Amino acid sequence: MGEAKQRGSQAERADQARARLEGMRPAQLVCGACKTAFSTFDAIDAPNLRGIDAVFGGQCPSCGNDVLVFKGEPQAVADAMVAWERMMGADTKLGYQSRDGKHVPFEEGK
Repeated sequence: MGEAKQRGSQAERADQARARLEGMRPAQLVCGACKTAFSTFDAIDAPNLRGIDAVFGGQCPSCGNDVLVFKGEPQAVADAMVAWERMMGADTKLGYQSRDGKHVPFEEGK
């Protein structure tokens, strides 16, 4: 029997994947520009990003900026953030979201 079939039917595996993704979902995102916290955002499909387990994103309801959160291996997350910054340009505000839900800006050299 194949390894996938040992984990259940296709429907069961899909349910397991959704539950795993939902378990990684933050309670809120915090905008790096205006510091607004918001809870209406989506999981973003990113199947070919090695080391990235999940990506969540939405638009800040206060200032309209796009906010993304990458979850996964630390180096893969750092690489994805830098790639996003390069793609989006100078207005990108890199940082991370602390466990208590606050945006902590990235400061080079720290």
